[in-house]
Amino acid sequence: MWTPRFLLFVLLLSSCRSGRLEEVTIAFDAGVAAPAASRPAEPGLRFSVAAIQSPEGTYGGYSRLLNVLADRLGTGVTLVQRRSYRETNDMLVSGRIDVAFVCTGGYFDLLKRGAKVDVLAVPVMRGLTTYQSLIIVPAKSAAQRLEDLAGKRFAFTDELSMTGYAFPTFVVRSSGLDPQRFFASAYFTHGHDRSIEAVSRGLVDGAAVDSNIFEDLVAADPPLGTRLRVLLRSEPFGIPPIVALETLDGATRERVRRSLLGLHERPEAAALMKEIGIERFVAPPPGTYDTAFAVARVALP
Repeated sequence: MWTPRFLLFVLLLSSCRSGRLEEVTIAFDAGVAAPAASRPAEPGLRFSVAAIQSPEGTYGGYSRLLNVLADRLGTGVTLVQRRSYRETNDMLVSGRIDVAFVCTGGYFDLLKRGAKVDVLAVPVMRGLTTYQSLIIVPAKSAAQRLEDLAGKRFAFTDELSMTGYAFPTFVVRSSGLDPQRFFASAYFTHGHDRSIEAVSRGLVDGAAVDSNIFEDLVAADPPLGTRLRVLLRSEPFGIPPIVALETLDGATRERVRRSLLGLHERPEAAALMKEIGIERFVAPPPGTYDTAFAVARVALP
């Protein structure tokens, strides 16, 4: 039986001084960024973004957008960032944050816990409110299907990740195999960008990643695409949502919902959203998460 281990960030990005990642809290005052993360959080909305990319990449992409959201809401917004999806969910359930941009598997986990979740909005990326799990391998890999990675090294993203864990686990189980014994070694990288980097550098033989992040990184660095190959694509899954618990008062939830749905109308916000690949936020279409939840029921802990 393999035991999942953390793939040290220092192995993936040589500029990082340590494989240990600190928790990050940044406060925003209605349009003005706080100068130091160590300052006590200001009153207002506490917002968390699950580290769909590495925590460093997530913070850089979303902090300025939340600054604009704070201005639109007319209140302080505190960005509270954690390394794992479960930590984000724990904070939401315990009331330490008010609103969270969770992964799809994280949304399933909240419902599984019995939390009453209100989906405030979902992002539109590449014209869609869906995304896919990609199983990627080095371009020169002999593997032609997931089963060919049996006994190999593999990178998962997070234990609650739909694209980075649930889908490959579901495929292995559907083949009548034991996911705990399938790979020789497996790692949780806590970032799709890190998993992609791990495959690119030959640290693992394959990984499961978010299609939007993969396509964004390849578009920004075409040579990366020549070093990697997509082995398998999942069917479309509902995209990660922005959620709040129904314990947050209804007026606040509606104010955040309206602000998100109209965010693309502000030129500054639209430009920042474009940087992170989001065209706009919309209400989730009916049945958005049916397919993902069918996989999650089988694959997620």
